[in-house]
Amino acid sequence: MKSRVWMALLLCFGVLLFPSDASAAGKPDVSVPEKAVTKTLTALEKSDFVQAKEAFRDGKLWWTRSKQDVKGKSYDLAQQMDRQVAVITLAILNGEAKAGTEGLHTLDGLLRDYRDGTYTDNDGKTKITLASYIKKLGETREFVKNEDWGAADQQVQDLQKQWLSVEGDVVSQSQVAYDNMERDLMLLAAYVQDPTNQARTADVLDGMEDTLKPFANVTYTWFDAALIPFREGLEALLIVATLLTFAKRAKTPNARRWIVGGTVVGLLTSLVLGLIVAIWLSTLAFGNNSTLINGWTGVIASLMMLYVSYWLHSNSDMAKWNNYMASKSDEAISNGKMISFAILAFLAILREGLETVIFLIGMVGRMSTTELVTGILVGLGVLLVIAVVMLKFSVHIPLKPFFMISAAIVFYLCFKFMGSGIHSLQLAGVIPATVQDYLPSIPALSIYPSWYSILPQLIFVVVALFILVRSGLKKRAMKQLAE
Repeated sequence: MKSRVWMALLLCFGVLLFPSDASAAGKPDVSVPEKAVTKTLTALEKSDFVQAKEAFRDGKLWWTRSKQDVKGKSYDLAQQMDRQVAVITLAILNGEAKAGTEGLHTLDGLLRDYRDGTYTDNDGKTKITLASYIKKLGETREFVKNEDWGAADQQVQDLQKQWLSVEGDVVSQSQVAYDNMERDLMLLAAYVQDPTNQARTADVLDGMEDTLKPFANVTYTWFDAALIPFREGLEALLIVATLLTFAKRAKTPNARRWIVGGTVVGLLTSLVLGLIVAIWLSTLAFGNNSTLINGWTGVIASLMMLYVSYWLHSNSDMAKWNNYMASKSDEAISNGKMISFAILAFLAILREGLETVIFLIGMVGRMSTTELVTGILVGLGVLLVIAVVMLKFSVHIPLKPFFMISAAIVFYLCFKFMGSGIHSLQLAGVIPATVQDYLPSIPALSIYPSWYSILPQLIFVVVALFILVRSGLKKRAMKQLAE
C-alpha cells in the first residue's frame, strides 16, 4: 500500500474521531462539593460536628446553585443528591457520625456519576464507567445473596451488554485482566442459570470485582491509547502480512491489490460503524451487535484460515510448488483465491478494528486530544513499521521455512479466532453459555471451559495432526521409492 494511503487512514483514526478537547472540558465541575465532602468526613472522624457543619456549608451552597442544572440532565439523580444532602445535614445536626459518614460516601459516588455522566438521563439513556460497572457487580451480588435468581440473571445480562462500554479501560491496562473478565462473564451467565452451580456465582462476582478495582481510578496517558490499536491490530496484521507476502512470492500483483482492498474496506467499515456508535447510538445500545459481529466474523474467518493454513502447508513441498507455478502462465493465484484472500483480510480487520475504534472513543475525555491522537498515531505507526519489516524481510526467508512458519501462524490464529468467536456468540446469547469444570480455561489462547468452543478447536487440532502425519508418511514413502 502506498504511504499516502496509510497516512490518510492514520489521520482518519486520529482526527475524525477526536476533533477537539471540548468533550473533556464539557464535564461538570464538582471539585467544590468533593472538597467539602472530604473535609466533612475528616471532621466526622474526630466527632467534631461544629467543624463538620462548617465544612459541609460549601457543599450545600453548591447544591443550591446546581440543583436545577442537575434536574435538567437527570431528575432521578437530582432526587438522590437532594436526599443525601438532607440526610447529611440532619445527621450533623443530631450528632450522628455514622449516618453522616454513610451519606457523605453515597453523595461522593453520586457526584462522580454526575461528573462522568454515568446516570440515567431524562431521556432514559445511561452511560457506564468502570466505577459504576464495579458498583453494579456489587448490586448483583446482593441479588445472589438474597437468592433472587431472576433479578440476578437480568443483572448479568445487563453486565454482558455494558461490558463493551468499559472493556477499553481494562484492555489498555492489562491484557490478562481483560482475558479473565471475558472468561468470567461467560461463567457468570452459565452459573446464574444453573441451579446446581448458582452457589458459585458469588465467588465469580468477587473475582471480577478484585480484577477490576485496581483500574477503577487510574489516569490515562498517550501510551495507554497507543496500546489499544497495537494489541487489537497485531493479530489482524499477521494475517494480512502473511497473505501479502504469499501473493508477492507467487508473483501475483492482482492478489496483492485484492488483499489491500479488503484491508482498506475493513478499516473504513470499522471507522464508519464506530462513528455511528459515537454519534447516533451508544456503546450500550450497540453492545450486543458488536458481540455478534465479533462472534460471526471470528467463526467465518477461522474457517477460512483453516483452509489457508492447509494450502500454505501443502505448498511447502517445493516440487509441488514449482509444478504449481509452472502450470500458471499469468496468475499463480486464481481469481477465486484472490477474492477469498480479500474477504479474509476484511473480516480480520473488521473484527479487530471495530473494537479498537469503540475502545478509543471510550477514552475521549480521559486525556487531552493531543495525547489521545499521539497515542493512536504511535500505536498504528508501530503496526505499520512491523508490517513493512515483515513484508521486506519475509520474502528473503527460504520458501520451505516460509510456508511452514506461515501455515503455523495462520493455524494458531484460526484456533484462537474460533474459540473467541464462539465465546462472543455465547455472550450474545446465540449459543448456550454452558461450562464444564473439568475443561481447561486459558483465556489468553481463547480456550474456554465450554464444549461449544473447545470441540471445534479439538477438531482443528486433530485435522492438523492428521495432515502432518499423512504428509510425513507420504514423504517417507516417496523417499523409499526414490531409493
